[in-house]
Amino acid sequence: MQTEFVYLGHDNSIDVILKSNGAAVVLTSVTQMTLTLGTKLIDSDNDDIDPIRWIKSGYATGEVRLFLGAEVITEGNYQGILIVYDATNPNGIVWGRVPLTIIAEVEASPPP
Repeated sequence: MQTEFVYLGHDNSIDVILKSNGAAVVLTSVTQMTLTLGTKLIDSDNDDIDPIRWIKSGYATGEVRLFLGAEVITEGNYQGILIVYDATNPNGIVWGRVPLTIIAEVEASPPP
């Protein structure tokens, strides 16, 4: 997977499709997802304001969107670990790693 960019302070999303054996996975039974970036745990139960969202109107089968710009994350490079939970897998399934580069505010004013 290619490195994705998170722009702190902005509303960009990172859109991924979760697949198993080459086919998009139906996510209707998923109850929770987490993404770990270093020591930071980002948790979601799919509320409309959560940083991790799935099975929303307009989403493709297996699509997960990460909205990380409002999170408090230190700049740098990460291998985000995505874990998916459902009733059958209450301890979660480690789905994989999402390579991320976190970039500070890109609209900061130049010094006077």
